[in-house]
Parts: sequence; C-alpha cells; structure tokens
Amino acid sequence: MTSLALVPLLLLAADEPAWEQAANTDGVRVFARKRGDGDVREMKAQGLIDAPPVEVWKAVRDYDNYPKTMPYVEGGKVLSREGGDKGDKVTLLYSLINTPLVDRRDYIIRLVDETDWKNPATLKVTWTVVNDMDEKVPVPKDVVRVRVNEGYWLLEPREDGKKTFATYYVYTSPGGAIPNFIINKANSMAVPAVFNAIKKTCGKK
Repeated sequence: MTSLALVPLLLLAADEPAWEQAANTDGVRVFARKRGDGDVREMKAQGLIDAPPVEVWKAVRDYDNYPKTMPYVEGGKVLSREGGDKGDKVTLLYSLINTPLVDRRDYIIRLVDETDWKNPATLKVTWTVVNDMDEKVPVPKDVVRVRVNEGYWLLEPREDGKKTFATYYVYTSPGGAIPNFIINKANSMAVPAVFNAIKKTCGKK
C-alpha cells in the first residue's frame, strides 16, 4: 500500500520542469525553470556566504534598511509587524522598486518567519504578495503595482555554523505590457544582484 501511495507523488514530481543553470558567477549559481503554462520563469540563486546563518538572517530581515542595502529599492517601509516572541513573525512590507529594463514598480508583501526556533537548524522566511491594500496604500503616479511576487530565503549552516549556504527563490512578474523575454531577462539580472547584496552586507559586519 505504501509503495502504491507514493506513485502519484512520483508522477507529479516527474512532470515538473527541471531547473536549468542560468549563470555561475562569483560563487553564486543562478537557476531558472518554467512554471505552469506561462512563460515567466521561476528563479533561484544559491551560494555560500562567509558568515554564520544568524548574521545572514539579520541582513535578510533588515527590512527597514532595504533602500540602503538592496539593489533597485528606491523606497519603502514596514507597514506592520505581529506575532512571535519578538513581535515580528509576520511582517507587512511596502517597497518601491526601480529594476532594469522596466519602469518603476511597487508591491506589498507579507513575510512569514517559518523558522522552528526550538531547533533552528535552518532559518527560513517566505513571502507572498498582498493585493487588497490599494486603498490604504495608493499606487504612486507613474508606478505599476506588482500583482505576482512570492519567494523565500533559506539559510543552512555550513562548516560548523561558521558559514551559510543560502537559497534565494523568487517568482514574480512586473505586470504591464512587457514581453515575457524582457521579464525573464530583468529577473535574471535582479536575482544574483539581490543575493550578492546580502553577501556584501554580511561582509561589512
């Protein structure tokens, strides 16, 4: 019975497109793959960061300073924090973005700390876009609001916790009348830039 029960899961996994390496620069490997029936690709970057996971975690979760530390972020603010022992298990974040190849965008995302702090072998934060706050946070003039944005950071210890193997995943589309090949090109530039920004931030500490 157990073997038969696994068959549908194995078939589903076999149907998923394989990740293809899109770049390998400065120790950061970038992968892409098609998602569903659309032509906009999922992206992920992986690499080793010369800092303990907790330090990388601080950089990843320093949302207030994203306009200073993260590429393409022109402005933004934390809208709310709630839950958890520190009151920040769930964070609502607004960001104004100026990415390559497209006009300025903005978005609101809900970030959730999914780390098991009783046994934090890995640290993980996930996010999804929030699309029902246009009245509370109006779209600025000449800015397009992003309606598709989800992803995560996964941080795993390496070398007895002295270093971090990080995975940054994102699936997003800027919206508007932009060809998919332009979207994929912009994402392939932005993903390693974001990953390297975290590496650079950790290197300053």
